[in-house]
Amino acid sequence: MKNHNFFTKSTVLFIAFITVFFTGCVKDFIGHGGGKKTLKVKTIIGTDFPANDGLHVAPDGTLYASNFGVFDPALGKYNGTQVFEIDKRGVKVKAEGLEAPMGSAEDSNGNLYFNTENNNDAVSGVLVKVAPDGSSSKITEIPGWPSGVTIDEQDVLYIANFFAPTIHKVLPDGTISILATDDRLFGCVGIDVDDEGNIITANFFTADILKVTQEGEVSLIANIPNTTQGFAIGYMTLFEDDIYATGISENVIYKVGFDGTTEVFAGTGENGSVDGKLNEASFSAPNGIAADERRRILYISQYGEPGLRAIKF
Repeated sequence: MKNHNFFTKSTVLFIAFITVFFTGCVKDFIGHGGGKKTLKVKTIIGTDFPANDGLHVAPDGTLYASNFGVFDPALGKYNGTQVFEIDKRGVKVKAEGLEAPMGSAEDSNGNLYFNTENNNDAVSGVLVKVAPDGSSSKITEIPGWPSGVTIDEQDVLYIANFFAPTIHKVLPDGTISILATDDRLFGCVGIDVDDEGNIITANFFTADILKVTQEGEVSLIANIPNTTQGFAIGYMTLFEDDIYATGISENVIYKVGFDGTTEVFAGTGENGSVDGKLNEASFSAPNGIAADERRRILYISQYGEPGLRAIKF
């Protein structure tokens, strides 16, 4: 795979615009603290946000976002090609020349990982590493449609699969194996690792939230009710002992307990991008979600109307 570490003139202009916009929003969003506050949804970047898929937050608060794109009938495939880096200075292209990148994870050396080149053929996809300098390289090919990706403290990667009943495991040296095979894993996208090393994953089709142990045992944590079957859950993340998942068709954010309880955490269900209190705000096909645990922020990308949304605890 070729290296992609350059910017076009239009990209530079875009970055300059977003830098001013984003910096102001962050200052306003974080606020000055003090007292118990009402949780609210706030738009960090509006319709200029260039990504609609997986999110990842680095320890320093930098956010990475993959752009899966939308289906282009002329191309016969999804048209996203870029991964973005977002911080207080603005938005910049981290890597480009990819093919509908999905997911996002970062190892201890600052390398980012994405799944790409599956693009609706359901035959196989490619796990890609993006180095800190923005250069990209192929790690391995994975059968099916590799989707979400997460990583543990030992830099072991775990890959969900949208079109195969598997969870793959990839060691730092590139050795790949199947951690688990179970029909319930077919259609999983959102994926994370809990404090005990279990893999938690969400099924896009069925709204099942599943646990996979290091021995490959699969069990059901919860099924989120009243979802649109076949288009139920985008991504999910773990935050402060709970699971947060995006209801991509229902335009809400779900909160799921490890005891199996489920609730609508944020969103009215209306399709929109209205900020406000959790039960008054609206989302437009929320998709990616990631937790900044240190700063206690949930970030959400949208597959519908473009936008980067956030909830600060």
